[in-house]
Amino acid sequence: MPEQQHVTVTIMGRNYTLRAEEDPQYVRMIAAYVDDKLQEIAKVSPRMSTTRLAILAAINIADELHKLERGLQAGGNREAESTVDRILNKVEAAKG
Repeated sequence: MPEQQHVTVTIMGRNYTLRAEEDPQYVRMIAAYVDDKLQEIAKVSPRMSTTRLAILAAINIADELHKLERGLQAGGNREAESTVDRILNKVEAAKG
């Protein structure tokens, strides 16, 4: 079993310390992706509460995952690859 580490990430301007078995850089990349989703929604609805932003971001991320899984099950590798590329590009852009 891999050893857990503490990784500090910043989401919506707040620092969070997470315990993770994954590589710290990977954890930061995922956190940056979540932050990017939250920031996208906040730009459209700047007065929305953090809780609502988090729920909408979670729904958007779950939608992306569901579409990706559905595409893989249907044999739609091209669509799945496109979705993966789009998500990775967003993650890379969020890393800055």
